[in-house]
Amino acid sequence: MPEPGSGMQAGLPEEVRFRVRFARARRILSLDCDFLHQNPYGNTRDFIASRSPEGLYYKEENRNRTRLYAVEGRVSLTGAHADHRLPVSPARLAFFLEELFRYLSSKKNSGQTLPPPRQTDHPLTEKELNWLRHCADDLFSHPGESVVLLGDNHPELSGIVWKLNCLLGSMGTCIQLLKAPRPTPYGALDDLVRDIRGKKVEIVFLLDAGNPVLDSGRSSGLSEALNKVESIHLGMYEDETSRVCRWHLPAAHFLESWGVERDYQGRFCYRQPVILPLYGGISPEEVLSGLLSSKGHLSTADNSPTHLSPVYHRARKCFERAVNPENKTAAWAQALQRGYSEETAYAPLFPQEETALETAMMQTPAASFSGSGEKQENGMLELQFCPDYSIGDGRWKRNAWMQECPDPITGVSWAASAQVSPATFLRLGGSDSGPMHCTLTAPSTQMEVILCPIPGVADNLIILPLGYGGINHVAERQENSGGYELRRQVEKTETYGIAPEQIALSALRERTEAIQSPVVQPAPFSLHPGPSRVPPPPPGADAVYQWKMAIDTSRCIGCNACMIACRAENNIPVVGRDQMARGRALDWIRIDRYFTEEGTLTSIPVACQQCGKAPCESVCPVNATVHTTEGLNAMVYARCWGTRYCATNCPYKARRFNFFDYAKASEQATRLQRNPNVTVRSRGVMEKCTYCVQMVERAKIRHKSRLMKEHPGQPSTSIHVTAQDMLLPDGAAQTACQLACPMGAITFGNVLDPAAAVFRAKSLPRHQDLLSCLGTSPGTGYLVPARNPNPAMEK
Repeated sequence: MPEPGSGMQAGLPEEVRFRVRFARARRILSLDCDFLHQNPYGNTRDFIASRSPEGLYYKEENRNRTRLYAVEGRVSLTGAHADHRLPVSPARLAFFLEELFRYLSSKKNSGQTLPPPRQTDHPLTEKELNWLRHCADDLFSHPGESVVLLGDNHPELSGIVWKLNCLLGSMGTCIQLLKAPRPTPYGALDDLVRDIRGKKVEIVFLLDAGNPVLDSGRSSGLSEALNKVESIHLGMYEDETSRVCRWHLPAAHFLESWGVERDYQGRFCYRQPVILPLYGGISPEEVLSGLLSSKGHLSTADNSPTHLSPVYHRARKCFERAVNPENKTAAWAQALQRGYSEETAYAPLFPQEETALETAMMQTPAASFSGSGEKQENGMLELQFCPDYSIGDGRWKRNAWMQECPDPITGVSWAASAQVSPATFLRLGGSDSGPMHCTLTAPSTQMEVILCPIPGVADNLIILPLGYGGINHVAERQENSGGYELRRQVEKTETYGIAPEQIALSALRERTEAIQSPVVQPAPFSLHPGPSRVPPPPPGADAVYQWKMAIDTSRCIGCNACMIACRAENNIPVVGRDQMARGRALDWIRIDRYFTEEGTLTSIPVACQQCGKAPCESVCPVNATVHTTEGLNAMVYARCWGTRYCATNCPYKARRFNFFDYAKASEQATRLQRNPNVTVRSRGVMEKCTYCVQMVERAKIRHKSRLMKEHPGQPSTSIHVTAQDMLLPDGAAQTACQLACPMGAITFGNVLDPAAAVFRAKSLPRHQDLLSCLGTSPGTGYLVPARNPNPAMEK
């Protein structure tokens, strides 16, 4: 749920929230809004369903597809997959918005003669104006079906964005306004420091507050203030904040604790533990519960006689008071099974209230942005700070799974990476060889990043990640100050930029797999595909099951969720930065990124293609990789000698060699994480995707068990079942990557079942195989991107 004062929410009264109905939106303009990743404005599955030519499950023909426009300086996951994208730096976004509002207002007023663009010191170029007018015409031609979305970095622009949505008739159709409780007012960090210095505060609790000492920097005075009071820090790790506090309490992970939260619709969502705290962790709710208790005793799941946290009882009381069900026990069990309570959702505004709010928005004088961006001096490079795609604001920088995931845009892992346009990269002294090491120096701090030239980034703009810096998560030493301190320095100077002289580039020590440079070329799909058909199984193959996969590249946004799910399900260890630098990554699935010069991105997840005519099988000297009758290219780890002939012969480079015995060297806590249904590999063997065969077999066992339960008391020999009864229904067997994909890009199933979604996907005209010219008959196929461009902008 967007917080009050952030992004679009800043333009609404405090007691009014909103959600976007993506299922009703046919034209979307995203203004530096990464709603597919960071901005939870609505159900993005509805967006995917309305954007797909064949619907969410490939069952229908969607003739009125959604078209996405994006205006942004950086390359976000949302903007990279837009139908049309315009690079505009954050400082110039206000001028784009003002011109868009003037253009749409003129069209709204009975098509009067359009006034010329307002003259400013930062005018839009002719190319940008043409793009704006074509986009505005398309939005205006779909009244009630168009919506303009704004990212959280620009709350000052929220007023004019709501005016645009009123002009387009989005209120009540694409945007639903909701009644919410008025939030409790809260102060800023400076207020806390001032109250401590004024001796108005005696005890400070920092509960799940991140790392405010590092984030706020030395100039805030927070570190000195915390030393003057009784300060208690609750955190999962020791960091800069815990070191200045008097007390540090180990925090429980959110998967170890109970709790109640609200989603963007206002529904109560119940956080449920999957395990007791491994290290005696305490949740923030348990600390608050102890403070509210008359006994003054801190009770947790560990010291409770029943191993049940007191927060469980408080969460249940919260549910019963809010829902007031007749059968409390049954309703509570159902709410936990579902995960949320629909009864607690915010009520929508009445039509008259919505009309009154819309009138008030339109009557508010439009803000003038003539002074915006003029603080940027000539020759300065504008800086934009964003949370890192892997470690967020820094709270996950000790999570090796997240660190080892390549950045979905820059392709860098285990390090901070910055985006910059190729032209600006060359201006700073970069070469055509690719990313370079970069040091940005401010008066009292510096930041080190890997500078990556990315097509589609606005010129004279550098996008820097927040989260890195501070105590090193491995060596327990102090790194450079990171993005937070640099951001404070540029805010003090009020230039919001940096001079080229403050940026020094140097060559990377080595070009490695740890930096997967993006490819600037169209995706490797044939422009003239042949007729799509599902090939018959080869001789000797199973006539009941043939497991295949289809990946829709129109839906894949490159978020790396499939990589993490595959790692968790298949006991894949992290290899660390040094081994990644040597090209020894062990991920069974990788995501290749293909950019166009405009910044449009096609993400292609590549794992073992499960080839029907696999080149790896014919070269294995010990028959360790074989083809099963159900269409899987299987690995027999006990046979593998690690000759790596199969990796050499694989045209997709989807096989990995295990150089070390990571399982033997891992700690006890890591061993508890392993999936007992998957072999833990020792060193010296080849690893690869198996289509999660353990999940397929488990689905078969569950299906047979369900058939037995339908005939209680009868021996299995007397039960008569047909072949159709034994057939697994579509969706009963799913892979880990398929389950984790938030966009539904991965479809898996039995291709011999005509009712299966994978059969329908593979029968589509836009289905193709990678490197189909090799004749390997891959089991994994891809649906080529189905863009929905504006014909007026394609001329």
